[in-house]
Formats: sequence, structure tokens, C-alpha cells
Amino acid sequence: MIHLKTAKELEKMREGGIVSTKVLEAVIGVAREGVTLSRLDKLAEELIISYGAEPSFKKVKGYRWSICACVNDVVVHGIPSDYILENGDVLGIDTGVYLGGFHTDCAWTIQVGDGTDNLEVKKFLATGEKALISALSMVKPGNYIYDISNVIQQTIEKTNYSVVRSLVGHGVGRKLHEEPEIPGFASGEREKTVKIREGMVFAIEVIYNMGKPEVIYKGNDGWTIATKDGKISGLFEVTAAVTADGFFVLTPICSLGNKLKEDKG
Repeated sequence: MIHLKTAKELEKMREGGIVSTKVLEAVIGVAREGVTLSRLDKLAEELIISYGAEPSFKKVKGYRWSICACVNDVVVHGIPSDYILENGDVLGIDTGVYLGGFHTDCAWTIQVGDGTDNLEVKKFLATGEKALISALSMVKPGNYIYDISNVIQQTIEKTNYSVVRSLVGHGVGRKLHEEPEIPGFASGEREKTVKIREGMVFAIEVIYNMGKPEVIYKGNDGWTIATKDGKISGLFEVTAAVTADGFFVLTPICSLGNKLKEDKG
């Protein structure tokens, strides 16, 4: 069942989204060579609590951390271990905040250090951001989930990267994961997918690989999912609400916000 949010509920989610954004940007800001993933997780938890909120991810059964930290070939659900970041690492940080009875969810991927010699990584990450912006342009009443999925797939595959098909975006609200599912690839008939309506709130995720789309569980922690071919992966995610004439990003990551303004002229 899809839960449409009222204006009052969306305002609560907006407050949580601001906290999610501040936490994610702060964590990314200290993610540099020599820093451990566990330090990033501790920072995230301290900040979330300082804002009077709770870590959404700690409400997931069996998960004990406030972020997922995905390095290089790790796709999602990377455990924030004592791994020490190295210059050139590709790092995805995913976090969620529970505030006022609602969850918000966001993620971003960066390259640690300057990485000036790796233009392919820069192109890879720029493609993920572009796919997310294109996906948001499809979020408006009257469109379908198919439209979001299709534009993600087209943007990623046009540059010969691949969309992970076993992991999807989702609705978000009182629960961290709600209906509908939002795949990063088009499937079936457009009109048979969910029609987008005002009041829906989506956690739109671009989950993609530099190599092939297949993924595997890595290690024995029961959480970490990595690329099967060992090539790097990327994740870009925002929480967005459907408005009467389009969308509103509840987790406005700074770089994304600037690009959205540029696209609108």
C-alpha cells in the first residue's frame, strides 16, 4: 500500500531531510586519506543525536550502525569498519534519519583525495549524478515509475556502465522502506507501473557499476554487497516529495542543489 503524505507530514519530513543532509555533508567533509570508516560512523551518530533525531539504519533489524560505507567494489550495505581510507578510494556514504515519526534517506559517492589522474572515475561519478538529476525531472503527477526507471537506465547505459538490477529505490515515510519500488531500469509496460501522485515520497536511488551489473555478498557479515567482477560501484540517492506541479527534494545535497538550479536556468 502506498501512503500519501499530508502537507503537515511533509513538513515533518522536510525537517528530517535537512538533518539527513547536514549529517551526510559533514561525514563526506571529513572523509579523507587516513580516516577510518568507523570514525565516519561515529560522527554520523553523534550528529544525528545532537539534532534530536535517531539513526534510521539502527532501526533495521540486525544492523548496528548509523551509516553504510561502501568502498570501491562495495555496492551497498558496507559495514563502517576500521578500514583506513586511501587516496583515490571511491567512497559511497548512505545514511538515514528518523525524526518526528518519519524517515529520510540519502547517499552520495565521492573519490577520496584529489584523484586528478583518474579521469574515468570522475566520468563515472558524474554519470551517476546526471542520472539522479534526470530521474528527478520525471517526478511529477501523471508520470509513472517507469519514467524514472527508464531515464536512469538510459543515462547509465549510454556511457557503457551498468545498472544493478537486484537493488532498487523505494517509497519512504513512517517506515524506512515503503511501496512503491523504484528500479533503476525499465521493465514491462509503462502504464502498468505505479502512476505518480501528489503526496508520494520517494527515495530515488541510482545504483550502478563501472563493470557488469551482477553483485555478490562479500565477506561473512551478511550485509556487504559488492560487484561480482570487482569493479567499482556508485550510489546516489535523495528523498523527494511529489508536489502538485513536480517535486521537492527533502535531502538537498549541496552539489545536487546547485546543479538543479543550473538546469532550471
